[in-house]
Amino acid sequence: MESNSGPDTGSNHQRGVSVVQLICRAYGLSDASEITLEHIHRYVAERRRAEERTPHLRDRLRPGIPRPRASGDAA
Repeated sequence: MESNSGPDTGSNHQRGVSVVQLICRAYGLSDASEITLEHIHRYVAERRRAEERTPHLRDRLRPGIPRPRASGDAA
């Protein structure tokens, strides 16, 4: 069985897209040889900011669906 530790275990790996491909797409690079340390730092910082906003947006955009009542709850 494979270990689930390492850089390729995130959700992008499950979809078959590597971080290198994502960085190339994000900054219009033709291949991995054009990636600089600045690209990597910028990409990581942008992902962190996006992930920090996600829970707030989820809570704000979540519809107010009422909880189903249990059979013993008062009407």
